[in-house]
Amino acid sequence: MSYPVDHTLADLVGRQYRQWERARRSAASETPRPCIALSRLPGSGATEIGQRLADRLGYAFFGIELVDHIARRAGLRRELVADVDEHVRGTIDRYVADGLRRERFTESEYARHLVATLATLGERGAAVILGRGATFILPPERALRVLLVAPRDARIEALSKREGVGPAQAARRLEALDAERLEFLTHHFGSDPDDPTRYDACVNTAALGREGAVDVVLAALRARFGDAATPALAALAARPAG
Repeated sequence: MSYPVDHTLADLVGRQYRQWERARRSAASETPRPCIALSRLPGSGATEIGQRLADRLGYAFFGIELVDHIARRAGLRRELVADVDEHVRGTIDRYVADGLRRERFTESEYARHLVATLATLGERGAAVILGRGATFILPPERALRVLLVAPRDARIEALSKREGVGPAQAARRLEALDAERLEFLTHHFGSDPDDPTRYDACVNTAALGREGAVDVVLAALRARFGDAATPALAALAARPAG
């Protein structure tokens, strides 16, 4: 069954929420450990922070790895999935790109596979998921939803170091990345992705540093779900200092 591109993710998320609610009412098994869903401003250090969170908790980490999961699920080459990952193509670009390929992977198909993949991760629990609308797709009872931010100057500096380019080029690159992120999230979810009220926590990674940001997210996870739902946090808290 195919879905229109506009608001595809929002429609699919609504369907998935209803499935989760039915499963919750009928489930007799123990609730899985919660996930952590990270939204981020580009250049805020989210990949490193996400990996550190996963290491501290014994969770799996999914960032760009989601592209590989979706490609395997769809039986397609990774490049086809990466082409639409966190992007919204214009009508002309979409027509030309699809017309030149024997294999096709549309935004609608990407949306279906993305929601299905994130739904599986949400059901299994114990995962840190970076980007891809996970903070919008996973419901609050299954994930801590966190927005990672940093001032523009700090993000330009981080991008300049990461990509080995000068500040001016990094600034242009950051502007493009910010625009792509905003377009992807507003197109599919119809709301401001930087509204802090949509998240359980908003963390300034430049002010706190990488490890400080990790500590804040872990504290928020404990506050939201308690040590009973996150035994790894209980073990960390019980470990002697030093």
